[in-house]
Amino acid sequence: RSKSVIFEPMQNIRIDAPNDVIGGVTREVTTRRGVIEDMPVDGNTASVIGKMPIAESFGFSNDIRAATQGRAIWNTENSGYVHLPAQLFDKVTSEIRERKGLKAEIPGEAHYMD
Repeated sequence: RSKSVIFEPMQNIRIDAPNDVIGGVTREVTTRRGVIEDMPVDGNTASVIGKMPIAESFGFSNDIRAATQGRAIWNTENSGYVHLPAQLFDKVTSEIRERKGLKAEIPGEAHYMD
Protein backbone atom coordinates (compact mmCIF):
# COMPACT_ATOMS: atom_id res chain seq x y z
CA ARG A 1 0.00 0.00 0.00
CA SER A 2 1.40 3.36 -0.97
CA LYS A 3 1.46 6.55 1.08
CA SER A 4 1.13 10.10 -0.10
CA VAL A 5 3.96 12.56 0.34
CA ILE A 6 4.09 16.33 0.13
CA PHE A 7 7.08 18.18 -1.25
CA GLU A 8 7.77 21.53 0.37
CA PRO A 9 9.81 24.34 -1.14
CA MET A 10 13.07 25.18 0.60
CA GLN A 11 15.30 28.22 0.55
CA ASN A 12 18.99 28.77 1.12
CA ILE A 13 19.62 31.37 3.80
CA ARG A 14 22.60 33.48 4.76
CA ILE A 15 22.36 35.80 7.74
CA ASP A 16 25.23 38.08 8.76
CA ALA A 17 25.13 39.61 12.23
CA PRO A 18 27.44 40.81 15.00
CA ASN A 19 28.79 38.02 17.20
CA ASP A 20 26.92 39.28 20.26
CA VAL A 21 23.48 38.65 18.67
CA ILE A 22 24.20 35.48 16.69
CA GLY A 23 22.45 33.34 19.33
CA GLY A 24 19.17 35.05 18.44
CA VAL A 25 19.80 34.31 14.77
CA THR A 26 20.40 30.59 15.36
CA ARG A 27 17.30 30.39 17.59
CA GLU A 28 15.09 31.97 14.90
CA VAL A 29 16.42 29.63 12.21
CA THR A 30 16.13 26.42 14.24
CA THR A 31 12.65 27.15 15.62
CA ARG A 32 11.48 27.40 12.01
CA ARG A 33 12.76 23.90 11.13
CA GLY A 34 15.84 25.45 9.57
CA VAL A 35 19.11 23.56 9.28
CA ILE A 36 22.36 25.41 9.95
CA GLU A 37 25.10 24.11 7.65
CA ASP A 38 27.93 26.53 8.47
CA MET A 39 28.71 29.43 10.81
CA PRO A 40 31.88 31.19 9.65
CA VAL A 41 33.21 34.05 11.79
CA ASP A 42 35.08 37.05 10.39
CA GLY A 43 36.21 39.39 13.13
CA ASN A 44 33.18 40.75 14.98
CA THR A 45 30.69 39.36 12.45
CA ALA A 46 29.35 35.82 12.17
CA SER A 47 27.31 34.29 9.37
CA VAL A 48 24.65 31.63 9.59
CA ILE A 49 24.38 29.62 6.38
CA GLY A 50 21.73 26.95 5.92
CA LYS A 51 18.31 25.97 4.61
CA MET A 52 14.79 26.72 5.80
CA PRO A 53 11.30 25.76 4.56
CA ILE A 54 9.64 28.69 2.81
CA ALA A 55 6.39 27.94 4.69
CA GLU A 56 8.20 28.69 7.95
CA SER A 57 9.63 32.00 6.75
CA PHE A 58 6.47 34.10 7.09
CA GLY A 59 7.13 36.75 9.74
CA PHE A 60 10.85 35.98 9.70
CA SER A 61 11.95 39.54 8.89
CA ASN A 62 10.20 41.02 11.92
CA ASP A 63 11.41 38.24 14.21
CA ILE A 64 15.04 38.41 13.06
CA ARG A 65 15.04 42.18 13.46
CA ALA A 66 13.70 41.81 17.00
CA ALA A 67 16.21 39.07 17.86
CA THR A 68 19.17 41.14 16.62
CA GLN A 69 18.04 44.69 17.44
CA GLY A 70 17.91 45.31 13.68
CA ARG A 71 21.61 44.52 13.20
CA ALA A 72 21.32 41.49 10.89
CA ILE A 73 21.50 41.37 7.11
CA TRP A 74 20.03 38.33 5.38
CA ASN A 75 19.65 36.87 1.95
CA THR A 76 17.48 33.99 0.71
CA GLU A 77 17.14 32.08 -2.55
CA ASN A 78 15.02 29.15 -3.61
CA SER A 79 16.86 25.85 -3.36
CA GLY A 80 14.38 23.19 -4.48
CA TYR A 81 11.97 20.82 -2.78
CA VAL A 82 12.22 18.17 -0.07
CA HIS A 83 9.74 15.70 1.43
CA LEU A 84 7.65 17.22 4.20
CA PRO A 85 8.46 15.33 7.43
CA ALA A 86 5.91 12.52 7.95
CA GLN A 87 4.90 13.82 11.39
CA LEU A 88 3.67 17.08 9.76
CA PHE A 89 1.69 15.44 6.94
CA ASP A 90 -1.68 15.27 8.75
CA LYS A 91 -1.41 18.80 10.12
CA VAL A 92 -0.52 20.33 6.75
CA THR A 93 -3.16 18.43 4.77
CA SER A 94 -5.84 19.38 7.32
CA GLU A 95 -4.87 23.05 7.10
CA ILE A 96 -4.95 22.96 3.30
CA ARG A 97 -8.33 21.21 3.21
CA GLU A 98 -9.84 23.69 5.69
CA ARG A 99 -8.46 26.64 3.72
CA LYS A 100 -10.20 25.23 0.62
CA GLY A 101 -13.52 24.83 2.48
CA LEU A 102 -13.32 21.03 2.77
CA LYS A 103 -13.61 18.82 5.84
CA ALA A 104 -10.25 18.51 7.60
CA GLU A 105 -10.31 14.69 7.50
CA ILE A 106 -9.17 13.01 4.31
CA PRO A 107 -11.96 10.73 3.04
CA GLY A 108 -11.27 7.01 3.11
CA GLU A 109 -11.19 4.87 -0.01
CA ALA A 110 -14.87 3.92 0.45
CA HIS A 111 -15.75 7.54 -0.32
CA TYR A 112 -14.52 7.04 -3.88
CA MET A 113 -16.14 3.63 -4.54
CA ASP A 114 -19.39 3.29 -6.50
